[in-house]
Amino acid sequence: MSNSFRDSSLSHQLALIAALACLLISLALVGLAATSSRHMQEVQQASFGNALAQQIARRISVALETGDLLNVAASLHRFVESSSAGRVAIFDVEGRALGQAGTVEGEYQREYRAPVLIENDLAGEVVITIGTDLVETARMRFLLSLLGLAVLLSLAVYGATRHLSQRLLANRLQRQAKAIALDDNRATSLPPNELMQLQYHIDALPMDLLRARTGTGPKEENYRDTAVLYLHLISLTAYLDTLDERSLHRYTDRLHQIVYAAAGFYGGQLQVVRQFGLAVFFSGDTSGGSAAFRAASCAWLVRAISKEMEKEMTLSLNIAMAVAQSELGRGDETDIYPGLYIQPTLDELQTLCASKPPQVMLSAGVCEDIDVSSRLEQRPSELGDYCILEEFLNPWDDLLERQLRLTLRRLTAPL
Repeated sequence: MSNSFRDSSLSHQLALIAALACLLISLALVGLAATSSRHMQEVQQASFGNALAQQIARRISVALETGDLLNVAASLHRFVESSSAGRVAIFDVEGRALGQAGTVEGEYQREYRAPVLIENDLAGEVVITIGTDLVETARMRFLLSLLGLAVLLSLAVYGATRHLSQRLLANRLQRQAKAIALDDNRATSLPPNELMQLQYHIDALPMDLLRARTGTGPKEENYRDTAVLYLHLISLTAYLDTLDERSLHRYTDRLHQIVYAAAGFYGGQLQVVRQFGLAVFFSGDTSGGSAAFRAASCAWLVRAISKEMEKEMTLSLNIAMAVAQSELGRGDETDIYPGLYIQPTLDELQTLCASKPPQVMLSAGVCEDIDVSSRLEQRPSELGDYCILEEFLNPWDDLLERQLRLTLRRLTAPL
């Protein structure tokens, strides 16, 4: 039942809800009317019955005073014939019946009592019985008529609500659903409920294509001092036209493995920035040292791994490397300003590495870094302000040697 109601049309749902609400309210009002009418009826009947009982008590008090029971019986019969009381009886103070007249038939009966007084002395009690079948029947007819009106009103509300909701709401929703439908042939298999039709067509829309991207704003890591290790793939420029596609792919994959493994030790972010140029970005200070020191360590490790790997290969792994410092990071798709800012640094490194320096070159800003100046040896070069990385001091040289051996064990697959 719940599924059929959920799948039915929106106008039917609204009309049924409105009709049920109207019926419930009407039934509550009918119940209130029934209670109120019963209470008023009981009050009126009690007032009327008590008045009749007091009237007959006054009439027979004179006859009872003289002890004329025949006159008492006659008075009772005359009272039954002239009033609406069905039965009347008189009892003495000890509860013995002194006289009775009339009979009462029916399911609903009510008794009313009044004392019989002789000179302010209690001489007995009058009990009259009134049948209320007609009154109860009339009341039930009244309540049934109210229930019938409640049902008719609910049916009228159902019809009116269904008509109005179909015109004002359901038809509009159907038009909107058809307006955004991508395939009209599927309409025959849709449920009759207009909201479910609209939901179906909305779910079928390619929302990813209709929703524009929104940037998340600048990220803090893109606005910190960043060390850039630039790698110019010298050998790749020669192999590009000499190797077949499969061999070229295997060669670039091996280069990628070497650089990626070395950068992983120092938290570097690898990115292709030129046709034959890779850049590894280091930012922030970690337990491994400053960004500049980690970039220099990564460069030494890449160079050492390449020389060891060349001994087992027929191809060359000649790479020119240089490290420079930038005030901003590499940026990302949500914030392009740092990426635009760092381009002159990359251009400078590319120009420097295009001259194919045989050693790792360090810019003046990198050489001024405290970790770099205290943990490795360097010497001036003829290429401007750049210095040549000579060697690392103890114990960092031992750490690099262990990293070298670990990486070589991982990269033992032949090319």
